[in-house]
Amino acid sequence: MYAEVLVLRATPDVDATKERLVDTWETTRDALSPHLIAAREAMTPYVDEARTRLTPAVERIAPAVDAARTKLRTDVVPAVVAAAETARKDSAPARAEAKQRAADALLVLRGTKPTKRRRWPLALACLVGGAAMGAYAGMRKAANQPTGYTPAPFPAAQPPTTETPAAGGSTAETPATKSATGVSKPAKPTR
Repeated sequence: MYAEVLVLRATPDVDATKERLVDTWETTRDALSPHLIAAREAMTPYVDEARTRLTPAVERIAPAVDAARTKLRTDVVPAVVAAAETARKDSAPARAEAKQRAADALLVLRGTKPTKRRRWPLALACLVGGAAMGAYAGMRKAANQPTGYTPAPFPAAQPPTTETPAAGGSTAETPATKSATGVSKPAKPTR
């Protein structure tokens, strides 16, 4: 399907290629050298003029560049480092799972079967431990209470008292009521 490629070549082929590259490089350098010198001489006045025009702008921009550099070092870099550290910590479980899956895939490729990790024994142990701790806490609380303890009875509500008319036939005073204007008026007696 693919043609066979000779990896190891004979030394004379490599030497011949080196000689051709050296000759080509020398020919190229000799041919381009006068053109590069002429281009440099032609461009020198333009470069000098651009330098004189841009110098004031560069001097005005320098403080802003220094401020940006300082802000970058004090604000941006620490924030990026903190974000990278947080991402590394948050991705730890996923990276551990990927590492485990890669190891299992390698075992499968080798022809061995990866061992399954059972999680239910740990869950059962935690459940039994929690139940034991709860029972222990309940026994300690029961041991701290006195044995003959009975709660106090709930007080019964007292019946309301009403005033009865005196023997002279007079009636008790009725309370005053407030009108819509906020002034107190005596209530009308009932017959």
